[in-house]
Amino acid sequence: MTDSLSVLLTNDDGIDAPGLEAVYDRLSETHDVTVVAPEENQSGTGQTRSWGEVEYDERHHGYAVKGTPADCVAIGVAALDLDPDVVVSGCNDGPNIGAHILARSGTIGAAMEASFLNYPAIAVSMYDWEYTPGSRYDPQYETFTTAADAVHDLLPGFVNDDFLPTADYLTVNAPAAGQTENEIFRVTRPTQEYELEAEFTERGVNVNDKFWNELFERDVPDPEGTDRRAVVDDEISVSPLTAPHDVAPGVTAGGLVDL
Repeated sequence: MTDSLSVLLTNDDGIDAPGLEAVYDRLSETHDVTVVAPEENQSGTGQTRSWGEVEYDERHHGYAVKGTPADCVAIGVAALDLDPDVVVSGCNDGPNIGAHILARSGTIGAAMEASFLNYPAIAVSMYDWEYTPGSRYDPQYETFTTAADAVHDLLPGFVNDDFLPTADYLTVNAPAAGQTENEIFRVTRPTQEYELEAEFTERGVNVNDKFWNELFERDVPDPEGTDRRAVVDDEISVSPLTAPHDVAPGVTAGGLVDL
């Protein structure tokens, strides 16, 4: 097993985020970590590209980028000539679960960018049951230590293909520190559940995303083996995913569309 790996670390909450600092500190105990992260919060940017300007930031052991998480990965490997063994994105200050989130999350967008560039990647996010939906959320450094430990534990085996060798990247959701005694790693798939409610009001349209309401009420229809079920069960969800968006099963590419 490799003792030390070279790691490109990024996120979507910005280079000053405590989740990134917690992951950096934990991984640096064993590995060579270089930070290439957005200068400001880029949550929800997915795999968006903006071709940002790079600025060096000595406080965070790397580079602050005026751009998106996907920019950070591209700049790290193409402009800064980094050749990491693995790209790590996070830790995000909130869960990234469900198939509908994959294209929206900047945290996962960075991992997808790495995968398309042929680098293994881990996107890590933290869920906190003490958070009240609709309230301001400002988690501190200590909140992310369980998630940072999870990445540290997963990293060598994933990079060396000791487990989940067919995955291009992992998306990991771990509980806030101190919220579970039994740290169970569950292999999951992103749940397909997704439901919206919308109604007209005097001010416009009120859109209610039932997906998150069900999560924080811990009342979900998802079966075992899905990421949202694992989160509700206080487990560490590990979804092994692939980056190439293949055509649907049973479809042969190259023919004409028969309308």
